[in-house]
Amino acid sequence: MSAHDEAREPAGRVVLLGLMGSGKTTVGKALAARLGWPLLDSDVELERSTGLTARAFREAHGTTALHRAEAAVLLEALDGPGPAIIGAAASTIEDPAARVALAGPRVIAVWLRASPMVLARRFAGKAHRPVYGADPEAVAREQARVRDPLFAALDPIVINVDDHSPAESAEAALEAIRERLPGSSPQG
Repeated sequence: MSAHDEAREPAGRVVLLGLMGSGKTTVGKALAARLGWPLLDSDVELERSTGLTARAFREAHGTTALHRAEAAVLLEALDGPGPAIIGAAASTIEDPAARVALAGPRVIAVWLRASPMVLARRFAGKAHRPVYGADPEAVAREQARVRDPLFAALDPIVINVDDHSPAESAEAALEAIRERLPGSSPQG
């Protein structure tokens, strides 16, 4: 791709943000299929690069190291060639370098927002996800308190996923992406 073509491509990356359990992987798969773009999912990319699931990585190296590794995965995905759908780990929003990269001109941020009750139902008991406490809803509430303002600061497309199927959420995201990019038409 020439520099001229790169300049014409208004968005090379659609990044799905949200707390653990918000549906980034499921919605990401649907969006990637509709757009014909690859999906770079944080959990998959972390396991590919380290050989460990997020849960196993946290158990072996601690939470801080996990969050650093998740931020590195996101930054690598954002730096790659061509368009992609990226499912970012929830922790990445707390990393200053990741926030700067997410605000870049080739990035469209899509925040999949869910209530703590819905998140707790979705992430409790998933073998690949780290466990952060006995009360998943309290964990989700605390993560939302810290991370929601950081997600909002990116001026993302916001999709409230509580009452929508993953297909409906993907369709709403695709429609909003099209609205954000007048003159470009993501296929789907």
